[in-house]
Formats: sequence, structure tokens, C-alpha cells
Amino acid sequence: MYGQQQQYEAAAERAEAQRNMFKQNRQNTYKALGREYGDINTRQSQEQQKATEDKEERTREARSSMARARVAAGEAGITGNSVSMGLRDISGAAARDRSTIDRNLNWTLGQLQRQKQSRQTQAVNRINSVPPGQAPSRGAAMAGMASTAAQGASSLASMQPQNNSYGTSKARPYGGSGWANKTDIRR
Repeated sequence: MYGQQQQYEAAAERAEAQRNMFKQNRQNTYKALGREYGDINTRQSQEQQKATEDKEERTREARSSMARARVAAGEAGITGNSVSMGLRDISGAAARDRSTIDRNLNWTLGQLQRQKQSRQTQAVNRINSVPPGQAPSRGAAMAGMASTAAQGASSLASMQPQNNSYGTSKARPYGGSGWANKTDIRR
């Protein structure tokens, strides 16, 4: 029984160590996930800032090009629809460029969002890769100890000498253990 108690205590210690390892793994995983989310969020902000700057730059370039075209047309004495169409072309090209910048930004932000989802899935898988410790069953340990005790009692009973009269019909009561108590003083 003492050996079974030791086995139970050792199993309980292993389960506690496994639970601690599971908790530490979960903490480390969430900490790493937080850092990865922070990095991805920073990248998203940088991409948005860059897109805003690129659109502003493209707008400035378009305005500058339109101003140069107006001045050149004025110096050349050109007026009318041809100048207006040239200015609309410059403005339209700038609008298409800004639209392309927005579309690329949306694609990049979508990709970064999917990276965050992927990181979360990886974190869950990492947490699940370390099983939580499970304490041994106290009931099973008690049942095992009771079984051992019953086997020990049964074994002890089978080791006791039997009161056999060896051929006589009258059995004598057994008064103790050992050979010294088997002497018959009635002879």
C-alpha cells in the first residue's frame, strides 16, 4: 500500500509539473502573440501613412503639372477645349493613381489582417501542443490500495497452518501458530 501511495504522490507531482508547464507555455504564447500583433499593427499604420503621403504627393504633382500646362498654353496663346482636355487628362491620371494607391493599401491591410488571424491560429495550436496536466484519480488510488490490502489479508490467511486432524473425525481447535502449539499432550 505504501508503494501505491508513493506512486500516487509521484503521479500527482508529475501532473502538477505538467500543469505548470502548460500555464507557462500559454503565458509565453500570449506574450509572443501580443508582440506579433503589435508589429503587424505598426506595419498597418505605416502602410496607411505611406499611402496618405503618396496620394498627397501625387495630388501635388498633378496640380504642378496642371499649372505648368496652363502657363504654357497661355504663353502659346492656346485656349479652349484642347487646354481643358489636357488639364482633365492630368487630373484623371492623378485620380487613377490615387485610386491605385487606395486599392493597394486595401490589399496590403487585408493581407496583414490575415497574418494576424494566422498568428492567432498558430498561438492556439502552440498552446494545444502542450497537454494540461491531469491529476491521478484519488478514487482509483484508494481502490488500488484497498485491493492490495485485501490481497495481503488473503495471502496472510493462506499462510496460516490449517487445523487438519489427519484421519480423525474430531477436529481440534487451533490455539496459536507454529509447530510448538501442535504437540498433543493427551498421549
